Amino acid sequence: MSARIVSYMTREVYTVTPEDTLGHARRLMLSHDISRLPVIGGNQRVIGMLTITDVADALVKKFPNRPANSIYVGEVMSRDVVTVESSKSVKTAAALMLKYNIGGLPVVSPDGVLRGLITRTDLAKYYYERLPGVFLVKDVMRESFARARLDHSIFYIFKLIEVDATGKVLVFDGDKLAGVVTKRDLAFVSTPITYRGGVKYVKLKKPLVYKERIGSARVYMVPLVEDIMTPNPITIDPEEDLARAAEIMFKEGVGVLPVLDEGRVRGVVTKLEILQALISAKKRGRKRL
Repeated sequence: MSARIVSYMTREVYTVTPEDTLGHARRLMLSHDISRLPVIGGNQRVIGMLTITDVADALVKKFPNRPANSIYVGEVMSRDVVTVESSKSVKTAAALMLKYNIGGLPVVSPDGVLRGLITRTDLAKYYYERLPGVFLVKDVMRESFARARLDHSIFYIFKLIEVDATGKVLVFDGDKLAGVVTKRDLAFVSTPITYRGGVKYVKLKKPLVYKERIGSARVYMVPLVEDIMTPNPITIDPEEDLARAAEIMFKEGVGVLPVLDEGRVRGVVTKLEILQALISAKKRGRKRL
């Protein structure tokens, strides 16, 4: 019998309400290292979902001139929420995530009350525990991927992520892999902010003379890719078992693994490929034991 969602879902879920501010939601995501928050209405029923994509879109596109604490969750949350019941199979969860291109599903009771959350990360755990020996990384890796240079601007990254299904960009210094940028990196950038040990928007002061009065002006520099990327990403060999890739993603909290062969990037494997392999493995059965 196929594993049930109840065996892999997260039961302790952080939530927000439509009346909470985006600043509060963003702090929750940062402090607890999470990428989505179910939005709860009366009687603990799910009425929306707030993701890091919603946060990034709100701060950069929809309301670029409004402080995060003046934007409300209800203004930017996704209202058409796809939910699933805990008695359904893991395969059902994977199929729904692929169909709707979403990274997680609120798990609800038959009457719509929130019981938990199942994400691509949870399904990566299922894959490495239940399906070792089915595929190699090279069997499923994506050979086309978004790429940028260290000196590209953050705005170039926004354009790439909009058209890339995985929301991941590999960063190169010449031909050498230097880092990765994800939606998470973009969602948690503000002006100015110190994150991962460095200032992302650099604030400078210069003398300002106005009507014989001397003061100072603040100048904000547009960050480059190297300012916001995650450097030295974990990589994987194309001959590795895909279950090993899934294990790394789950345990290290990463969503993309560049595939390196003889020092060159040959492709990427993400949680999308893990989900696709999970479904294919159920159809085909194990081919490598």
